[in-house]
Amino acid sequence: MDQGQVIKVISYDLGAVEDVPAWCRMQGHELLVMNEEGLLITNFYIKKC
Repeated sequence: MDQGQVIKVISYDLGAVEDVPAWCRMQGHELLVMNEEGLLITNFYIKKC
């Protein structure tokens, strides 16, 4: 991916709600959106910085 591109990550892991934002902070990427669909699905939009 190039800097500034956005990726959508779809997760079925309950731990991702905490893990993905922490990973973004550690890697220097920007978490644009995190939304939950029901009990098991979480969508993340991450911008590569």
